[in-house]
Amino acid sequence: MAMSTRAVLGQDFGSLERIRARVGVPRPAAVRQIASAFVQDFVFDEPIITDTALGGHHNLTIRRDGSHRYHGHLRATGFPSFEVAIATTLGYDIAIPGSAPGAVQVAFAAHGEVHGTNEFGDRQFGWDQQGHLPLLVAEWENVRRGRVQRRLEFDTDFFGTAGGVVSFLGQVVALGALFGAGGVAIVLAGEAAHLANFNELVLPGTMGLLLASGAAFVFGPGVLIPAFIVGAAVTAATVKQRPLTGPERTFADQVFRGKCPYDRVMLTNLVGFGGRPFASPGPGETILVNIGEGFHDPVNYTGKGGTEPNQRAAGQLLIHELTHAWQIANESFTPAYYCRALSTSIGTTGGDMSAYAYGPAGPPWGSFGTEQQAAIVDGWLAGSMAPELVGRAQPQRAFPPMHDKDQDPNVNPYYRYIRDNIRAGIA
Repeated sequence: MAMSTRAVLGQDFGSLERIRARVGVPRPAAVRQIASAFVQDFVFDEPIITDTALGGHHNLTIRRDGSHRYHGHLRATGFPSFEVAIATTLGYDIAIPGSAPGAVQVAFAAHGEVHGTNEFGDRQFGWDQQGHLPLLVAEWENVRRGRVQRRLEFDTDFFGTAGGVVSFLGQVVALGALFGAGGVAIVLAGEAAHLANFNELVLPGTMGLLLASGAAFVFGPGVLIPAFIVGAAVTAATVKQRPLTGPERTFADQVFRGKCPYDRVMLTNLVGFGGRPFASPGPGETILVNIGEGFHDPVNYTGKGGTEPNQRAAGQLLIHELTHAWQIANESFTPAYYCRALSTSIGTTGGDMSAYAYGPAGPPWGSFGTEQQAAIVDGWLAGSMAPELVGRAQPQRAFPPMHDKDQDPNVNPYYRYIRDNIRAGIA
């Protein structure tokens, strides 16, 4: 029963009594009753009434498996014709480890044209968008208690230029409640993501605005860019980005042997809390590998993200962050990945590096945390005598860099994880 309960309520369901109270099942309540109420579809259904000759209806339905349907119609009931755009948002609170709570706004949008009695054309514009967001599965308890709001505009283009998209995002923020110091994350779903059409992280003239006041904006269907972990003030002029070069791919492939999604990786010069590099899903299918000063020559770079040299072996930081890219590509993305990564990032700002300590070889790969896995891989690249590994992986014997052997524990017992997991693409 415990396994089936977790399958329905989620791995972090916690107290059944807390969930019983939140779903409104009276005492005494059986687990089956609580689970049945918990998985009921989230449905928002509302007529659209305006003070003009325009009206309609919209519906948002979200299911426990993360599938969603956003549909409705707008109709001109007289004179004149209208260009119409509607944004419907689902807002809910989100805990940010080590910080004040923030919020998420999942935005759905549609736009079209309705013709009035003054001209020929369709009097009604309808839309029916269906999709799936893993985010909604992972945060179902929050989703169930979410707040839905909508904003209707007519004779206004929500989208188009970058400035138009930023204006639309500002309106999405305005639809939400007051957010905590953690800011607001915006997830664009369906047509909203398609119309925004972000192909790059940096939009000239907008980056400073998008990262202002701790706000995190998310571009792409179901993809969360945790801008709240970016510790430095950034502007479009200071953010640099580029794909991996051929030599950089060749260097990395000594480790990954084709199992790292190089075509999806975009290097940037951003850093997170405490000036620490980090990796995150980006626009569309992009994976942002943010390595600070290592951006310029990551294969030969020996720092930790700053200007201080000789703190790591050459290329070690690149391999560490590309391991996170490997994790993102080989795991089903959920905000839990960010919760773990953010918790680790916050913890290390105080000098506690225990999250990187992986100990002796032997336990299953999946038993190691995200940073422990990345540390195993970059340690295999660099060898156990690299400065970054001192005190990190005790107890263990010294082993040379990139030694493809694990039969003798005096040589390299960690190679098994490179062979059986990294190069096999098994998370």
